Amino acid sequence: MIADPAWKSALLHKGQDVADMLEAVLSGKEVDLSSLPVPFGPGQDPELRLRNFLDQIDRAIEAFDTDRFGRCQFCGVDLDRRALQQQPWLASCPAHAGRWIS
Repeated sequence: MIADPAWKSALLHKGQDVADMLEAVLSGKEVDLSSLPVPFGPGQDPELRLRNFLDQIDRAIEAFDTDRFGRCQFCGVDLDRRALQQQPWLASCPAHAGRWIS
């Protein structure tokens, strides 16, 4: 898949936003997490949720200029371009959306 260069910029900006939210949480501030993906486990605390999402963004940035970007991390199928345009950090296809790699 040929990745849109704007997606890398979006990844970098989202990564900075999430890092800023994590810093706020670590400082004891209340943070609105509604812009984050649904937690991977029940009762996931804000710090863990932010760290997991930041890791997901970092993996997408690392994969961006490789053939791994835009492919499901579980089965290798190409991800939907429209979905990547909205969320360039996506790492799995709809069939594997509930799974998590740490």
